[in-house]
Amino acid sequence: MSLPARKLEPIEYDTNKKEFESSIEQIADQARLIDQKMTMTIEKEISQGFENRQKKVNETKFFVKKMSSLSKNDTV
Repeated sequence: MSLPARKLEPIEYDTNKKEFESSIEQIADQARLIDQKMTMTIEKEISQGFENRQKKVNETKFFVKKMSSLSKNDTV
């Protein structure tokens, strides 16, 4: 048993084409700004994460180098 399709009638709105286009442009501008903010936030997070890991790598390299030089001095 299928449901009968409702009859759709056109609805008239008190808006003209220019107002509609203006509203759509505003929404598009807002979407662009949101996208830019999200992109900048994500790039900042990635950059900070990379810098933190790079700092840890450098600290580890320094520690290994220091330990290596200490062990060489002990064997001499």
